Amino acid sequence: MMRPRVLLADDHTLLLEAFSKLLEPKYDIVGTATDGRKMLSMVAKLKPDVVLMDINMPNLNGFDA
Repeated sequence: MMRPRVLLADDHTLLLEAFSKLLEPKYDIVGTATDGRKMLSMVAKLKPDVVLMDINMPNLNGFDA
């Protein structure tokens, strides 16, 4: 069975690292983004199954993304 592919987006590096370590045993972390615009371009490129994102990020917040 394939593991779900996850993209993480948050402007706090510490949280990105914590979520990566927490999720890595059961999910493939395909990338991390630190702002909403970068996250959108990574979604188009990487095509993750799930995006876990912060709602308050610079350049484009999670709601608008």
